[in-house]
Amino acid sequence: MVSGMWLAHALTLSRLPIAVGLTQTYGNAAWSVALIVIAALTDALDGNVARWMQRRGHTRPDIGGWLDPLVDKIFVVVVLATIWVHTHDAVLIGLIAAREIVLVPLVVVYLARKQPTSHLHADAIGKAATIAQFVACAVAVAEPPWALPVAIVAAVLGLAAVVHYIVRERRAVTV
Repeated sequence: MVSGMWLAHALTLSRLPIAVGLTQTYGNAAWSVALIVIAALTDALDGNVARWMQRRGHTRPDIGGWLDPLVDKIFVVVVLATIWVHTHDAVLIGLIAAREIVLVPLVVVYLARKQPTSHLHADAIGKAATIAQFVACAVAVAEPPWALPVAIVAAVLGLAAVVHYIVRERRAVTV
């Protein structure tokens, strides 16, 4: 029986084999999109399950704060690498990955400076950017001719989320 926060963490970790599965289903739009939808559902569910478990007194192990974003990044890298292998479309990959390209180095610097992490969490614009990124990945594997406009939307939302996080962090530091 799964106890504590392990159910939420299992949902998070399930995105890794889903990403590997996508490498095998690429070219079959229905299976590829289904896997991306399942991955998106696990991303939505893991946080909800964790909060539900916390309300019931289960707080350990408390690794979701770093595990979820790490697995998200690995998932995106695997999916984008798979798209790259099949399309060699650097512009598409760059647009879908725009948020990570900008955000990951900023977070590394932030953490290296030993800044507090308790307030680092996704909010509405970050969640919208994540949804746009999942949609862009799904369109890229299912309907490549339509991928560019969707990737542009994902990039704009992703970069807007990064700017929002920077502004929010600067306000938190000055308060």
